[in-house]
Amino acid sequence: MSSNSMIHQLLKDADGRIDQVILNTDSCSFLAKNLDQAKVPALIIDNHLPLTDQVNIKDITTLREKGLEYYPSGRTGMPAMVAAEDGLAVPGSVLAGNDKNLLELAVLGSYVLLLNDTTMLDLLETGSTKCEEPKVKNIILRGIPGEWIGGIDIALYLVKYFDLPNDALLEFQGDGLSALPLNERFNLARTLIGLGYDKLLFQVDEAVLAFLQDRSEGEGRFYFPFADTDKDSTLSIELHKIHPMLAWKEKGEIVIGSLTDKDGFEINTVFIGGDTACRFSDIQEGLKLIRYRPLSDTVTGSILPGSQLVYGDLLDMGIAGILTEIGFDILPSSFLELLTEGKNRQNRMGTSPELLHSGAMVANALSCFSAAMTGKITHPLELEAILKQEETHKHEHE
Repeated sequence: MSSNSMIHQLLKDADGRIDQVILNTDSCSFLAKNLDQAKVPALIIDNHLPLTDQVNIKDITTLREKGLEYYPSGRTGMPAMVAAEDGLAVPGSVLAGNDKNLLELAVLGSYVLLLNDTTMLDLLETGSTKCEEPKVKNIILRGIPGEWIGGIDIALYLVKYFDLPNDALLEFQGDGLSALPLNERFNLARTLIGLGYDKLLFQVDEAVLAFLQDRSEGEGRFYFPFADTDKDSTLSIELHKIHPMLAWKEKGEIVIGSLTDKDGFEINTVFIGGDTACRFSDIQEGLKLIRYRPLSDTVTGSILPGSQLVYGDLLDMGIAGILTEIGFDILPSSFLELLTEGKNRQNRMGTSPELLHSGAMVANALSCFSAAMTGKITHPLELEAILKQEETHKHEHE
């Protein structure tokens, strides 16, 4: 691995150190039976459906006695989002977990190790674990993305047009990265993770520091790529060339193309959130696009906020009421697990790459909001033109 890479610098400084363990409830039973005492700060975040009764209270009590912390139901949600909201991930930290959702904390400059139960047990009991240095692919984002472009589009564009190595860590940097708001960086990371790229690290900038300022008391370690990075391992992406993208399945294989490839395709169900496009900003921007207009009569739409905190913000700002009034249901993020079940549901559309497994299409939040309004795949620019024309027509007849 190149000594110029950010991950090389981070792992060299960490020297086997693990700053935080973040678990979902899947490992609770195993750890309760086998763990002696935790020697690393460890937290359990619950994101299961209440109906599945995944949490054994006796196991939680046992693990608390062994040094693990457990967040109650009022702080549920996608583990990465809850961890970010609580400032558990800081630049240069090394985290370990059992949920691939945590890998998106790379956006905050953290490196996340995804471990199985046996390796996790050993880490908790010894306080350290082996951390292999991965190969690196540098991805430099340049310029400013178009008005309708977000992290999901960038991820799909990268996978379609470039041969990204699945066994290498993807390091993101560049002025184009700084041009992306944090919610879109998380969408970029989470979409890549959903498509099988599970090693990521993002360069930290002022937006990350501003996000963590009132959330974390931890001291960050900052790393920057060297100017003489190996050109053979570097990929430069011009963001202004990217257009709204779409992913779907054909004959069991994932196909990625332009949103316009399926222009006018009928959509009857839309899911926004769950793991991607599940932050307050994603939902707020979508509402601005559709101008608070009602959903199409032929569409069932659902919003899945990524955490209880996001849902609380939607309530406090009055947005939850608007969403339900115009026709959206608001569901817990844990419902995504149910939505990915089943096959051959091509008339469904959502923001999570996990939906591809059930035959649904995947696009960015703005494209999904557009489809929810029109009942068919519609470019957000086309929707904007339709709404402006309607408003002009209305004013002419007043």
